[in-house]
Amino acid sequence: MLPRAFENVRTTLECFNKAPPEPVVRQPFDRSLVLNFQEPQDSYKVQLKHEVRYVTTMSYGGHANQFISIYNLMFVGKILNRVVIIPTLIPLHFDADPVDMSLFFDIERFIDESAIPAIMLSDLKYLNMTHPPPQERISCWSVHERVTPGGGNGNDGSMRYHSIDVDYWAMPQMRMGVEGGSIWFNELTSFDSNRRAREDWIETVKKELIPQDREASRVASKEHNLKYGFDPRHSPVPDDQLLCFDTTLFIGSHPMPDAYPGVIPNEPRRSYEGDGWIHAGQFLHFTPEVETLADYYLTELFNVSSVAEVPPLITVHIRRSDFADAGRGYQTIAAYKDGVKRIRHKLQDRMDHPGMWRGPGSEKESFPAGFLADDYAVVVTTDEASDSPFVADLKALGWMVLDHDAMQTIEYLGEWYPTILDQAILARGKGFLGTEWSTYSYLAGLRVRYWSGGVEDWTPSG
Repeated sequence: MLPRAFENVRTTLECFNKAPPEPVVRQPFDRSLVLNFQEPQDSYKVQLKHEVRYVTTMSYGGHANQFISIYNLMFVGKILNRVVIIPTLIPLHFDADPVDMSLFFDIERFIDESAIPAIMLSDLKYLNMTHPPPQERISCWSVHERVTPGGGNGNDGSMRYHSIDVDYWAMPQMRMGVEGGSIWFNELTSFDSNRRAREDWIETVKKELIPQDREASRVASKEHNLKYGFDPRHSPVPDDQLLCFDTTLFIGSHPMPDAYPGVIPNEPRRSYEGDGWIHAGQFLHFTPEVETLADYYLTELFNVSSVAEVPPLITVHIRRSDFADAGRGYQTIAAYKDGVKRIRHKLQDRMDHPGMWRGPGSEKESFPAGFLADDYAVVVTTDEASDSPFVADLKALGWMVLDHDAMQTIEYLGEWYPTILDQAILARGKGFLGTEWSTYSYLAGLRVRYWSGGVEDWTPSG
């Protein structure tokens, strides 16, 4: 069951005097093709349809990393010809219940535009915080153990909330993506298609008790030196029908250079612009309800009666609090001013030289008549407290700072909505300034580029 706050989004829109959006007419994905029952069951296993192949993963990290993991999973589903089972989103930096991704992102639109079939984990086995379903187990291949010094992904809340315990299995050596610290997507194609090699590896893991804990290598017994969560002699072997990875965050790309330069050069591909985003993530748009709420927040921020009166935007994401704890430090107001100045310069150059670039979103590039880049308003989202001197300094520049305390976002909509609405509003910019090393910023920059042909720049995090 979803929290009451989320069930009342449409009522909340009506309270704000905003009519709920008219639903977009789409041919819905026929879930009876991939599920035995239309309603979630006590066991995920009884929902698996004969001769249908599935792939899933577990949530990992904060919301941005969970989102990246999911669109990587979706690309894995695409290249392996498997139905994607989307893990439940779990809260990390706030206190809330877990929720389905479909609450915020238009999954029907995603399936329609990407041709990747996808369902929620809660379509298989119900999510109920008060009366949890019966306990069962799943065996997952551990990408996390393969690419990090630690063991399996211990952040398994997305399974745990459905009363599913995870048994981890070590993966064989694999080639890495160019991002570093990530398995190359194509390696999973070989891994999935070569059943004999996979069965041989399983026997090797059982015999040699892999993975061993290097930090405890002096322990005499291999059985007592296994990494935490691994027990290959007593755990069920991973299922071929439902392929499970403990995380897909650490799966990456090996992009090839352009075949030829072309008359108009291509915009260079970013290091964080992997195949998962290109083939899946860019098609994950917000639901009409979220977009309508973003419209309302912008009209309130600019004190206008309709979103059509909101000026064109440069959006800025400033991440500070936990970055200081991680040793990245803080940037000065002057650094953000310089970043916005660079964004304005890039935007004006695009306006003055239309059609002189090629890249993601170039076919969607357009600029409202009557505005120079210097006329674009600046909207900021930040994790700084709304009453802090830092936010006061931002407002003194004439920048608009989104204030969820003043809007009572949590009181009206629930704890998930500040981060979701921040994302939806950041995506409205024609230019975007982000905080370097923040995956949240990277996602906002990708949306601005791919969805509207906008420009991006970065302010170092410290």
